[in-house]
Amino acid sequence: MSTEVTDYIAELPEPERARIAGLYARVRELVPDADEGRSYNMPALLYRGKGLFSAMLTKHHIGVYPYGSLGELAEEVTAAGLGSTKGSIHLRAGETLPDELLARFVARRVAQIEAAAAR
Repeated sequence: MSTEVTDYIAELPEPERARIAGLYARVRELVPDADEGRSYNMPALLYRGKGLFSAMLTKHHIGVYPYGSLGELAEEVTAAGLGSTKGSIHLRAGETLPDELLARFVARRVAQIEAAAAR
């Protein structure tokens, strides 16, 4: 059993450790079948062997990587006041990712993985 995510979180400083651990814990609640591993060379939760979710500490923020383009959720990310790129959401100090938004993009990614597996 891989411990990529667990090992990564253990090395982080507080308060970022608690913030990132909380994100991973919530995704595990949403997708109990998710496994720890690596995707795009980042510690990640995997679903059916595919990247589901990753969150990592960067120099200026916590990067949240939900895999797959965020295009259809871009307006919601902006409405939440969060910075983002095409593939990541940026959480600066004091910012949180709304639970409903996290749940929506995790469900979107699970659906993408399921659809690809059905082909």
